[in-house]
Amino acid sequence: MRVPVEVRTSDAKGNPIHEETHTGVVGVLGAMVRLSRKLEIGTELELTNRFSQQTAKFRVVWVKAPEDGDLWEIGIESTQALGDFWGVRFPPRPDAQ
Repeated sequence: MRVPVEVRTSDAKGNPIHEETHTGVVGVLGAMVRLSRKLEIGTELELTNRFSQQTAKFRVVWVKAPEDGDLWEIGIESTQALGDFWGVRFPPRPDAQ
């Protein structure tokens, strides 16, 4: 699901990073975002859903290099409960009964 987002974090030297981009996939625990630069696994970031203007904190859990000049694919996991952050109602987990 493509959701427009703003990503805010800082690089290893403490320089701020701000990028307007979009998700490729969203889920109950996180998402995959496409960025013009690589982020290191473990990097913490703030992500704002530009549809709802809600902001949540995430951490990078995986990174996929760009193919043919494309964007980096960055897997992020929420550090807090997301609730309706994506505006999607996810089915309940089978083991959550």
